[in-house]
Amino acid sequence: MRVFAVASAKGGVGKTTISANLAAAIAQTGRPVLAIDLDPQNAMQWHFGGVQADAVRGLSALTDGRISFARLIQKNSAGIHFIPFGITGELKRQKFENLLLQDPTWLRSRLESALQNPDTVVILDTPPGPSAYLHQAIYAADFVLAVVLADAASYVTLPEIEELIQAYGGRSEKHDSAYVVNQVGGRQLSQDVVKMYASQLGDRLIPFYVPESSAVEESLAFEQTAITYAPENPAAIAIMQIWDWLLARF
Repeated sequence: MRVFAVASAKGGVGKTTISANLAAAIAQTGRPVLAIDLDPQNAMQWHFGGVQADAVRGLSALTDGRISFARLIQKNSAGIHFIPFGITGELKRQKFENLLLQDPTWLRSRLESALQNPDTVVILDTPPGPSAYLHQAIYAADFVLAVVLADAASYVTLPEIEELIQAYGGRSEKHDSAYVVNQVGGRQLSQDVVKMYASQLGDRLIPFYVPESSAVEESLAFEQTAITYAPENPAAIAIMQIWDWLLARF
C-alpha cells in the first residue's frame, strides 16, 4: 500500500481536481486505487459520477461503530474506488473531528486493516490549511503532494505548507514530498512564478505542469474526471505524466 496525501495551504488551487484525476490516471494503468475525500465539502464525489441516492454515508459516518471502513467504499463506472466524506450535520462533523484529534493514527490504522492488496494506491484529498483532516492525511501518508498555482498568492504560502508537512508528519523524521503547479497559463507572470518555484524547490518541483484547460471544467459538468472525459487533452496528459513521475520515485 502506498498512501499519497494531496494538500494545499489555500483554497481554490484545484486540489480536489488533481486528486480525482490522479486517481483516474492510476486506475487507467490497472493498479488498484482508492480515493478518499477528507474534506467536509464532500466535493470529490462529483468527479466520480456522484454517489447512489441512498448512499449518503461517507467517512464521517465512522463515528458510528456499526459501520465498517470497507463498507463505505464505492466504485464508479471507470473502475475507481472511492469513499466520499459523506453528508453530515454540524454536530456530527464536530464529533468526527474530535475523534481524529484524539488519535492521529486513526486513519492509517484503518487503511492497514481494510486494504489487503499491497499494490493498492490511496489518494487522500484534504481541505486547505491546517485541520484535523490534514493532520490525519499527512500522518497516514508515505508521500505528500502539495498543489499550488502559478501566482504570487500561492508562492508566498510555501513556508506554511512546509511547516504543516513537518508538523504533521509524525511517522517519520522527514516526509517525502513534492509540488505540482496547476492551471499554468501562457502569461509571462505565470511563467515567471514557475521559474521561482523551480529555483526554490529544485527536484521537489514536479517537472510536469498542469495547464489551463477547458476540458477540466467540462468534465466536471458531466461528473467525470478529465482523464476519463477527454484523455487526450493537455491537462489529462500532464496528470498521467505526474503519476509516472511519482511511480518512478517508488
